[in-house]
Amino acid sequence: MKKIVKALAVTATILAAVSFMSCEKKNAPASAEAGVSKKLAKLRAKGKLVFGSSGDEYSYINQKTGKPEGIDSDIVIEACRRLGIPEGEMALIPFSELILNCNNGTIDLIADGMYNSNPDRAKKVYFCDSIYWQGGALVVPKDSPFNSQYDMAGKKVGYTPGTLWQGGVESWAKKGVIGEAVATGHQTDSLVALQFGKIDGFLTDSTVVEGIMVHSPEQMEGLRLAEGYIDDEIPKGHISCAVNHEDADFAKELNKVFEEMRKDGTIEKIIVKYGFDPKLHCYPSDVDYESEIKCPVNVID
Repeated sequence: MKKIVKALAVTATILAAVSFMSCEKKNAPASAEAGVSKKLAKLRAKGKLVFGSSGDEYSYINQKTGKPEGIDSDIVIEACRRLGIPEGEMALIPFSELILNCNNGTIDLIADGMYNSNPDRAKKVYFCDSIYWQGGALVVPKDSPFNSQYDMAGKKVGYTPGTLWQGGVESWAKKGVIGEAVATGHQTDSLVALQFGKIDGFLTDSTVVEGIMVHSPEQMEGLRLAEGYIDDEIPKGHISCAVNHEDADFAKELNKVFEEMRKDGTIEKIIVKYGFDPKLHCYPSDVDYESEIKCPVNVID
């Protein structure tokens, strides 16, 4: 009888151990997936990456299909597919709040035409390598005499708060190139303000304006580009996605995929798909990594 009891006890112990090991396996952290970052393992298990955008030309929701579109959206969704993440979902968030939402976990990544040269941003997020580049565009009334910012002494020029262009417009005001720098809200709000004469010009991304001209020309009614605009305060911008600092390893996994997409022509195809000139946005095959592709301000590398 004692032998039977002892045997049952041993069996129970083995079963308990097996059950415990099974539970441990089920509850094992996502980082247990070999050879990948904790973040990538987590996203694969979840089956979805959520990226944030303010809904402008870079990443927006197609009102007919309900699906994300735009250059940054397409690039990120394709990168997700190549990394084994089935879905890329977009969250609409004001540009000035994207970094906050990235760091509090509301979104996994920022994909909204963000420049990777701002050292203040780099203290808060980790930038991926550049995926394409662009310059600025100064929008003015069609019947105005303004050909560049240097024709606008005493005039009001608007900007979208939180963008790199804010610093450029404010610098013009400090130097007396223009009369006043005015925060005019989102891209659409700013164009409306310009159309109604509340400001005399609006500085923004060339990609945004190119996209509006192609897809929503009515938004540019009565407006034109200042053909003599010069990227003086803000040089050519390199566009990157961004994650929180804890996910830097995941960003480096993304970098490898972005490199593949550059080399196999995928990024160029996406640029062309949305009506943009690849000569104005795509890196050449002999691009210098250190000066063009690598983020110059990441603080944790």
